[in-house]
Amino acid sequence: MKFLYDEFFDDLSGNENLRVENGQVAIRHRTWTPKEILELAELTDGSNPILEEVFDSWFEDRLALKCESAEDFLREYELEERFLKLSEMFKKGSVVPFVGAGMSIPCGYPGWTNFLRQQRKQTLLDEAEFERMLSSGLYEEAAQALCDNLNEGFHEVFNNAFGSERQLSGPVRMLPYIFKKNVITTNFDSVVERAYKEANFAFTEKIIGYDADDIRVQLGKRERFLLLAHGKASSPKGRVLTKSEYVQHYGESGGVASSIDAICAQTTLLFIGCSLSVDRTLTEMQAFAKKLGHHNVPAHYAFLSMPVDERGEPDQVARVRRQRELAACNIFPIWYPAGNHNDAIEALLLKLFSS
Repeated sequence: MKFLYDEFFDDLSGNENLRVENGQVAIRHRTWTPKEILELAELTDGSNPILEEVFDSWFEDRLALKCESAEDFLREYELEERFLKLSEMFKKGSVVPFVGAGMSIPCGYPGWTNFLRQQRKQTLLDEAEFERMLSSGLYEEAAQALCDNLNEGFHEVFNNAFGSERQLSGPVRMLPYIFKKNVITTNFDSVVERAYKEANFAFTEKIIGYDADDIRVQLGKRERFLLLAHGKASSPKGRVLTKSEYVQHYGESGGVASSIDAICAQTTLLFIGCSLSVDRTLTEMQAFAKKLGHHNVPAHYAFLSMPVDERGEPDQVARVRRQRELAACNIFPIWYPAGNHNDAIEALLLKLFSS
């Protein structure tokens, strides 16, 4: 009955035979998702120019919307010139992302504070005293107290929380397409490494933070490396987590501080997903900038959530105080609106990508 095909195709254009229902295309009794329709366009050689064309069009629209969003809050917070300077450094290839825990939380990993609170419940540590340590920024001491109480069990619960491979999600998956060279992280999970591997940009080298000599060698090479500044969840070797481990690796005989100095002297760091509160890394950066002189070391930048008051309005006093604290470390914040961190960071990353 192929002689009826012409009439069949004409008839399909009618609303009773061709319609869209709940985001699916229905042709009589069959339905297809847009994804299935585009995948059907794949050629025998595996290419799919139609899919690529539709995706490129969609991405251009998304890029324009995200850039417009970033431009809006950069203008609102009067940060256009600072972002322009960051963009100039980015174009020169001298910006290295410093990835914090905020980039792993969308993947299902616990934030550091939440992890500490969860594990305290497995001990007999006094809750009020433990909360006092956290509110005072004594995270090293809190981790040390947990380690001392849980003994050998501490590494097991720590590895359970951060050593598993959870599904990648959030703006961390954009990093390989924006930053093609080196990456630094104080995270213990494998999120950054897997994100780059997923994008077919696997790192040539992985370096643990205490190996300062290796850092200096790798900075002079073209290979792409991942610096795990505080080690990884699967191994206590080189781990920087408890008070005693911070003393060991940030002390005069430790190598982590030297690694940070080497990087700060040669690159512009962009902190992403980092709270930048009470932190040994900041203390070391402040000491390094003071030692060499702030004008003799590169400026660094950070994407940070705008401090807000109890009403959710921008807190000018807290903002100025934070800016002063960070300026002492040669770090200059690029604020984004509090609330939806993922969307704001994605907007800033895409704005930097398109610069």
